[in-house]
Amino acid sequence: MKIFHVSDTHLGYSAYHKLSPDGLNQREADVYNSFEQFINYSLENKPDIIIHSGDLFDSVRPTNRAIVFAMKQLIRISDAKIPFIIISGNHETPKLRETGSILKLFEHLPYIYPVYKGKLEEIEIGEALIHAIPHCFSNEELKKNIENLKIRKNSLNILTMHVGIIGIKEFRSGDFNEQVISSGYLSEEFDYVALGHYHKGVQVTKNSYYAGSTEHFSFKEAGEIKGFYEVDLSDKLKLNFIPLKVRGMIDLGKIDCLELSADEILKEFLKRIEEHDIREKIARIELNKISREKYKMLDWEKIKNASSRAMHFEIVHEFLEIENIKGKTKIGSIEEEWKEYISQLNIKEKEDVEKLALKYLEEAKS
Repeated sequence: MKIFHVSDTHLGYSAYHKLSPDGLNQREADVYNSFEQFINYSLENKPDIIIHSGDLFDSVRPTNRAIVFAMKQLIRISDAKIPFIIISGNHETPKLRETGSILKLFEHLPYIYPVYKGKLEEIEIGEALIHAIPHCFSNEELKKNIENLKIRKNSLNILTMHVGIIGIKEFRSGDFNEQVISSGYLSEEFDYVALGHYHKGVQVTKNSYYAGSTEHFSFKEAGEIKGFYEVDLSDKLKLNFIPLKVRGMIDLGKIDCLELSADEILKEFLKRIEEHDIREKIARIELNKISREKYKMLDWEKIKNASSRAMHFEIVHEFLEIENIKGKTKIGSIEEEWKEYISQLNIKEKEDVEKLALKYLEEAKS
């Protein structure tokens, strides 16, 4: 049995200000392009099952354009009679149950199986039983769903979830609503565990894999190859990672500006750009410990010309702050600063306010 495992497509995602020739946000167009590549590959190679392990969409309420695009692509899969299982991820799951899920739209399509109700669903396709756990409304519900998992003998048992994993290594994104479980919950009794949420294609345990995302969505992912897994369960577990053609993302690192002159900073900046092909890519560089004076002295015309080949070029700076407060060369303790501040105010009962604030500061310390 051949399964395609894809995840975290984030349809509807957009960023930066560059527009495509069609007037669409360029990053939004890039995301659509990578998903369409996956659909085209699936139609050419006809897997027995496709599993999407969450975050088909980038938000709970995607735009009409994102919905229409997704519908067109899934209709192509439906017409080809390829079973496609989609579980909801944290990005498209509403906070409240009564809000409803966008994935419900696809229930009427033959061969498309959206799983979004916050509970375990079992889908039988040929000799395979897919145990699908979507993003849940709480970590307690997630663990309860995992506890309800039951292996069926004489079947290929496949588990799919959208979760972060903690163990010897951590696989999590830091999203405010992400759900995280221990790697101990990943049973080796399953023939394959298809995970979503972590954006890098990687093995977690003997039989558990993240497919990763189909595009770059943050500079944490710079330099990563994006794609999906082709999973062969004919005999023992075999995997082949299929890369997609996506826009490159490059992190040019940090320049420590503390001991450098403005000219030296510019020279290092231009050197980093020359060392990388940034044409039509997304790139970033960080200027650390740079004074505001040096920052203003940089030749911004040269910087603009050198970085203009990129689709998007981001300059992150960390200013070196040197503040003078009433002739002082350094900032004092928070108590001293408070006394200095309130002494300049014209308010009633100043002494009582000062004492009360100092009392709270002391309590906060202890």
